[in-house]
This record gives sequence, C-alpha cells and structure tokens, in this order.
Amino acid sequence: MKKRLFALSLLLVSAFMFSGCLDIVTSQDGSGVYTQSPSEVAEEVIDSVVTVFVVDGQTESQINMGSGVCIRDGGYIVTNYHVIYRVLQNDNLKIEIYLNVGNVGYESQLLWSNSNLDVAILRCEKTDIPYVNAVDRVISDTNRLSILEPVIAIGTPLDFAYQNSCTFGYVSGLNRYSLSSASNGLSQNVYENLIQHTASISNGNSGGGLFDMNGYLIGLNTLGSNSGNEMYFAVPIYPVLLVLDDIVECDNNGTQYILPSLGVSVVDSIICDIYNYDIIQQDGLHVTEVSGNSEGIIQVDDIIVAMNASNSSFDISCRNDLIYALMQMSSGEVVTIEILRNNEKIDVEVTLT
Repeated sequence: MKKRLFALSLLLVSAFMFSGCLDIVTSQDGSGVYTQSPSEVAEEVIDSVVTVFVVDGQTESQINMGSGVCIRDGGYIVTNYHVIYRVLQNDNLKIEIYLNVGNVGYESQLLWSNSNLDVAILRCEKTDIPYVNAVDRVISDTNRLSILEPVIAIGTPLDFAYQNSCTFGYVSGLNRYSLSSASNGLSQNVYENLIQHTASISNGNSGGGLFDMNGYLIGLNTLGSNSGNEMYFAVPIYPVLLVLDDIVECDNNGTQYILPSLGVSVVDSIICDIYNYDIIQQDGLHVTEVSGNSEGIIQVDDIIVAMNASNSSFDISCRNDLIYALMQMSSGEVVTIEILRNNEKIDVEVTLT
C-alpha cells in the first residue's frame, strides 16, 4: 500500500529528524542574517513531519495520501482538510499516520476540520511523536514574513518511496488567494491569506510543513499552479493556533469542538471577483443568506464590516477575517455586528450559536 503511486489534486512537500520537543531558538543575529543553514533547520524538524493515509478499513486499500506535522505533545497533528475529507463521508474509512522512521501505521482520529481554511487537526494513537513550534507570520502585525525570505517545505510527494522530501525556496508573495482544484471530488473552495513561495511541492505534499529559517512551522503546503513555474502556496498556521488549545481541551474532556456560528452566508470581494458575481462589492462581507439567531436582525445584502465582543474588536474585510474572529469567541456569546445597510452604518446585537 505504501509504495503505491498516488495523485492528489492539490500539492505539497517533504521532512527530517530529531526527538522530543523541537524547540529551536531564534536564528537571526542583529544584522538580519540567519545563522542556521537550511540543512540544519531541516535536520531538526524532519521527524515532526508525517505521511497521512486515508485507508479503507475493510479492504486496507489506500484511498488518499498526504502529509502532516505534529505540533503538540500527545500526538496532535495538523494537515489539510482536502487530505482527510473522505473520512467525513464514509464511516468505513480510517486515517493512518506513518512516521519518518519505521514502517508502522498508527491510527489517528479526526478532531476538527474546516474546508474554507483547508486545515484539519488529528490525534494519533502514538503520543510521543516529535513536535515543532508553530508561529503566525502572516496575519499578526509583528514579525511578518518578508518577500524573498527563505523557507523549507517538507512532505511526501507523489509516493511513499519519497517520504519526507525537503525542498528550499523563497517567499514570493503574501495574502494571495486561489481557487482550489475540484478534481478530488470536493466542491471548489476559495483559499485566502495564502503564502506564495518557490519551494517545490507536488502531489502528496498537501498538509506538509512550510518552515522558516528559525525552524518554526508557519504554514501547510496546499497547492501549486499549473500555469506558471515555481508558484506554490501554503495556508497560514494562524487559524490552527487560535483553536488548538480548545480542541485539545475538548479532546481530553471527551467532547467535540464546534466553531461558533453567526448564522450568515457571505461573499467577499475576492469570491465575487473569482466567480464574477454581479454584486457591487466593497470592503466587508456581503450577506447572501441569514439563518438562526441572526434572522430578523441581519438582512440579506447587509455589508458586515466589524464584529465587537466584550474584550475584543475585529475589522472584517474578507471571509477569513470573520472565521478568525469567530475562532476567538464562544457559542452563546453576545456580539455587536457593525453593518452597512443602504449606505448607512448601524450596529446590531446577535447571540452566537
């Protein structure tokens, strides 16, 4: 099963070795020159990268293959939604994790996933997998990635024979967006806030790590463009960092983490542009459908521009902004939504479900 050639519709890359918590110290000196080489970083993080198989539990045949990264003690692994989504559709399917060393497949449970962000969090039955530190270098205002900053991609491209391959490249763009391929049976999703880079990835690398030269996990390789050379993309690790503690706590308590909901369907300027929607789009989210607690409060064609809770405030300019805000709130929480209605700015209160 492991040596069977396998093709995903999206793209990813490879990995390296060590044990215990891979806590890498900052590797830049005062001049901004990195003191760790790419090979040194790769050697320290490679054992945190795993190969992810979706397997038919009855026939043991391989259904899908990708990569993943262990980011928490206890065997907690992050990967792409599109790598594991089939287990949500078929109870006979299971997820198996293969480490960088050894040929044993370890069964893993899917704890949470989000198709819009293309992320999923698993817990492997092997709890002592080496893990890396993950940091946000895309959304936060501090320590943002720089154009032409070096990065390493690690994953299992094409086939298990190429397990944990490593490639080196540079950041070539930030906050990119792309339409996912639908040839894997998924409806097409628009991915936002992508990291564009030149570290070569290919089929099977999906869910594998994109690392900076400090050895921090900064993204998950997701797809590549067939229309240009060295155009590869990773989703930022930021949303995983927002919910990881809650998901681990729910897992320890035997409960399931559920993302709070505002009860609206929305499109932003990116989605309107990709699909050529005939909507006069401005900054914010154009409401296309309302349900649940928002009925009678938010209206179709409202423009959501901000969300405020008791201790936090969020500007909303794209769909991911709303998802990130909800990840920092709780079901049952009352929030104030700032909207534009007929070019007039008003505030409404909604209880999240």
